[in-house]
Amino acid sequence: MKSYIAESAKAAQQTTLFGKPVSIVHPFTNKLDFDSVIRHIEEKLPEPLAANFEGIYVGKFKDVPFNALFKDGVIYVTNDQDNEVDLLDDIIHEIAHSLEETNNDLIYSDQQLETEFLSKRRRMHYLIDKPTMNMVYYLSPDYQANFDDHLYRELGYDYLRTLTSNLFYSPYAITSLREYWANGFENYLLGDKQKLKDLSPVLYSKIEQIFDNVKE
Repeated sequence: MKSYIAESAKAAQQTTLFGKPVSIVHPFTNKLDFDSVIRHIEEKLPEPLAANFEGIYVGKFKDVPFNALFKDGVIYVTNDQDNEVDLLDDIIHEIAHSLEETNNDLIYSDQQLETEFLSKRRRMHYLIDKPTMNMVYYLSPDYQANFDDHLYRELGYDYLRTLTSNLFYSPYAITSLREYWANGFENYLLGDKQKLKDLSPVLYSKIEQIFDNVKE
């Protein structure tokens, strides 16, 4: 996929993020100030934390089923964005996933983050009025398509946002352990740090360690 899109990107609008190529392969469906998004990322993110991706492609890609995807060292972002905030969230979220490759030991090896995540999932199960899925689904840290569909379509994010406001920063963080990590990183940079620290102290501490490491 990367080689095919790279060929298509030769005639695309080009800019850079920390010197890395950013190609708008297909124009945004809405009018956006893309340069302001790039500047905001460079202001918020320490440059060393951008080391794990080669560049960014923006467009409509059939192999990217979600709003954005980090794969094979590249960040792919849909050109169908509501506004600059939506686009900013997506890019930072995928940068968080890129950091998993070189920080896997720090993030996951001691299993403290998984313990924090699954304890929240367990508590959430008991808060639901009428659970329709077995507890075993709540106790898996991995992504499960049927469970994701259950959260999004059957329970609904509006219901989950109210139900889990004292457990998760946002409903998408419930999806899997990896999304719990990326959602936390995204909101550490763009959201309310104190709220994140209060809700998810282990997650907050892991992110702080990564930021501290690049300062040394």
